[in-house]
Amino acid sequence: MPKSESLPVEQIGLAPDALAGQVAVVTGAGQGIGREIAIAFARLGASVVVAEISDMGQDTARLIEESGGKSLFVKTDVASEADVAGLAHRTRGAFGPADVLINNAILSPVAPVLEMDVALWDRVMAVNLRGTFLTCKAFLPGMLARKRGTIVNMVSTDAMPFISAYIASKQGIAGFSQSLAAEVGPEGVRVIVFVPGMVDTPGLRGAAQDLAPRLGMSRDEFLGMAMPAGRAALATACLVIALADEYHGEQVDGYTVLERAGLATRPGPTVKAAVTPVEPAPSLRSVSDRAPELGRTEALQQAVALSKQLQEVIAETAAEFNQLPVFVRPLAQRGFRSKSGQRTQDWTRTAVELAGQLEQMQAADAAAGAAFRAAQPRLKALLNGLLRYYHEAPAETARFTQDAEFIAHTAQVLGRREAVVRSLIAALDTL
Repeated sequence: MPKSESLPVEQIGLAPDALAGQVAVVTGAGQGIGREIAIAFARLGASVVVAEISDMGQDTARLIEESGGKSLFVKTDVASEADVAGLAHRTRGAFGPADVLINNAILSPVAPVLEMDVALWDRVMAVNLRGTFLTCKAFLPGMLARKRGTIVNMVSTDAMPFISAYIASKQGIAGFSQSLAAEVGPEGVRVIVFVPGMVDTPGLRGAAQDLAPRLGMSRDEFLGMAMPAGRAALATACLVIALADEYHGEQVDGYTVLERAGLATRPGPTVKAAVTPVEPAPSLRSVSDRAPELGRTEALQQAVALSKQLQEVIAETAAEFNQLPVFVRPLAQRGFRSKSGQRTQDWTRTAVELAGQLEQMQAADAAAGAAFRAAQPRLKALLNGLLRYYHEAPAETARFTQDAEFIAHTAQVLGRREAVVRSLIAALDTL
């Protein structure tokens, strides 16, 4: 099969003929992820239709055919209803109805909103969103007739400045795909929203020249966060062959799929936020060890001190998020909120209010004590979520970088933060 970046399929347990007898249509397959997907699918035995607006699609088809695979190049503008109808017709004529459709064709211009003309916005929507709709509509009848088929619609991870049209179109694709999955799932067709992640492609390299400086990064720093296109193709193959039922109607990213396949490395960013250590107060020793022996007065003192330490922990966490590249920041903040139950600013307010309430309780304020007891179940649930975040964060860090020294330092610092939260939970339990 053609030489590509793709890893040997045997490494992830896929049979070399896992797609034998199947027909796969890959849009935007002239270069980058699309080319690698087309090549990977051909290596796995599929007959591959290369749908591409440029003549580079012919090169992809030739690579497949020269290595003994079956391929057909169909020059296609996915935004054109006539072109997509022709694509479906030629696919059926050459190989039969499609079993797999990969919607990968994209247009991703770098343009701030104030500098983007309406024609460019409309073209992005036409290629990315309208194109996905047209291809799904064209190939669904054959899948529904046979009650089987897999559609993978590529989207982007998160909002990023200066490519708003692209992001808007991709988020539209996510909603469209999930709605479509509910329509056709009962008929045996699987529809998956796939986030390959940042992938090193000619398109990304072209965009990086203009985009990286706007994000405050060098081109090399920006590209250092991207995975090879071959790995993204391998993740796509795993998704189609082994995980389509599981992720039908859902959104999944390429790193998760590769981890499921035993290839757990994530791209290592060259820009990392400094992790600030939180030193425990000198008078504190492990409250969780001492909880049964603490009296109420000492427990209140410990809880007040720990709640103030919690304020420091949250402030430093928020500061670290703000040091991340602007387009990575929302992902980190969402991960924190998802596990801890609140945004960092909400946690700051919680910690300040808790310290004030505990100090009132030290002054024998009965109303403050009653309010604390009423709120304690929810507070404990939140603190357990925060504990989980700090406990799991070192493993998350290891997924994003290969820097052993940084990983070890991060684990040490986050372990201290975990100890603060754990001790606060134990102290509050004695009140």
